[in-house]
Amino acid sequence: MTLSLVSRNVVIAGQRTSFRLEPEMWSALDHICEEEHTDVHTLCTWISDYKPRSNRTSAIRAFIVAYLRAQLNGKGKSEHGPDCPCHTEDMSEGLCSILTEDCQTH
Repeated sequence: MTLSLVSRNVVIAGQRTSFRLEPEMWSALDHICEEEHTDVHTLCTWISDYKPRSNRTSAIRAFIVAYLRAQLNGKGKSEHGPDCPCHTEDMSEGLCSILTEDCQTH
């Protein structure tokens, strides 16, 4: 079985880069963007800022799994303080809970 990866260009914090992901992963990322009312560039910037890894493609895959797991488990409904990114970055509280450790401890 041949694994087909799809390359797409994404702008992260003003820098153009490209990622190679499985079509299912791109579909999941697009779905998350729709659910969170954001675009892939902003979401990937948040992932890079709040869930950094040495490999950005790996960080995106890990985020997708964490997001979908949180959705299945009904998580992402924690208390959010005034310093949370969801108040400064225009992201949802659910997304903020997945991306940052801080919101989960309030």
